[in-house]
Amino acid sequence: MLVSLKTLIARMEDSKLCSFLSSFSCKQDLDIEHFLHNRAVEFENLAKSRTYLICDEKEFQEKDISEVTVYGYISLGLKILTIPEGLSNNYRKKIDGFSGKIHGKPISDFPCYLIGQLSRNSNVNPSDLKGSQIIDLAQSVISMAVNAVGGRYMLIECRNNKKLIKFYSDNGFEEIASVPDNGHDMVQMIKRIC
Repeated sequence: MLVSLKTLIARMEDSKLCSFLSSFSCKQDLDIEHFLHNRAVEFENLAKSRTYLICDEKEFQEKDISEVTVYGYISLGLKILTIPEGLSNNYRKKIDGFSGKIHGKPISDFPCYLIGQLSRNSNVNPSDLKGSQIIDLAQSVISMAVNAVGGRYMLIECRNNKKLIKFYSDNGFEEIASVPDNGHDMVQMIKRIC
């Protein structure tokens, strides 16, 4: 089940919430762990993103929050995707879904739903929560936004790592650009929602 961080902020004492979030571990990428432990509440309060925790429904309903396992989490937001100059007008038209131009000039910026963070707890067996399931959960939340306000694509930005790129490619994302981010090359990948 997905548990909205926004809901937990409204219902829990800060210290108890902090303790609950700190039970999440991501040994593969400490930045992902750091975000949930130290930034997610701030981003939530500023409406910069929305974070959803993945928990077992029965455990969440029957146990004290201190005993509930955070299986994984996703953080979602909005971002403008800037298309690199070298991409064809046909590709721009494909992304736009209409013409790829506005007032005769190629469109270079497209709104996207950003999957800013996506991870499974390192202490959770991968067979209990597959990466593809986490993407499906993110897409289900994004789909509600699409039904309310529209939109065509979701975006992921990941480190330029063959294993990560393959994972996202296997889950329907296509590489669109490479962008620098604090000394790291990040790969932007998109997936059509509708």
